[in-house]
Amino acid sequence: MSWLNVKHAMESPSWLRIPLMWPEPGLDDVEEAQTPEAWARYFAEGLWEDFASEKPEPGEVDLLTNILLMYAIRAPAAYPDFEVFLHLPHPREIPLPVYVDLVEIEDGEDRTTALRELTHADARYTVEPPIVEDFDSPHLGTGMRVLRYYQDEDSNEVHVGLRYAWRYEKGTEAADVLIILADPDAGRILRALDDVDEFARTVRISADAEADDWNPSRT
Repeated sequence: MSWLNVKHAMESPSWLRIPLMWPEPGLDDVEEAQTPEAWARYFAEGLWEDFASEKPEPGEVDLLTNILLMYAIRAPAAYPDFEVFLHLPHPREIPLPVYVDLVEIEDGEDRTTALRELTHADARYTVEPPIVEDFDSPHLGTGMRVLRYYQDEDSNEVHVGLRYAWRYEKGTEAADVLIILADPDAGRILRALDDVDEFARTVRISADAEADDWNPSRT
C-alpha cells in the first residue's frame, strides 16, 4: 500500500500545514500540536521571527495569531479529510489555503476524462474558457493544471480557481491526486503561482515502508 506524501512541502518557510485533528496524533509532546490556539500562536511568533529585519508593529503578532486561528478552525471544513496548507510568504499577507488529497478512481473512467472532471477543465459556469495546461511533476508524471474565473453564487464576485490533477498507477494501486485552491483576489493567486507550482511538484505517493515518523511542526 502507498500513502499521500506531503511532508516535503514543509521544507519551504512559505507554507504552513494545518493539522486535521487536535491534538495531532503522535505529537503528544509537541505543545503547538495540542490545540489550534497553541498552533496559531507558535506560528505567528515564528513567522515574525523569520523576518528579523522587520519588526512587527504593536498588535501585529496578536493579529496574525487570530488570523491563523480562524483558518485553523474553518479551512479544513471546506474540503473535509483533505490535507490543508496555507501559503503565507510574509506575515502581513492574507493566507491562501491549498487542499491536497487522493481521489478514488471510478470504474471504467479513463485518465483524461477523470482529470478534466477533477480540474473543472470543461466547466460551463466560468466567465471565460478555463486555461488548461499540461503540468509535469517529477514524482507523479504529467498531469493537468486548470485556471478558471467564475462568479460566486453568494456574492456575485468573480473568483479565481486553480486545480491540479494527476493519475497515479503502480502495480495494482491507482488513484487520482488533486490539489485545489481558490480566492476572490486574482492577483493573490497569480502572485503565488510560482510557489504553488513548486508546492505541487513536491507532492508524491510513497510506499508504506517510507512512512517513517516525522514531526510536521516547523523547526
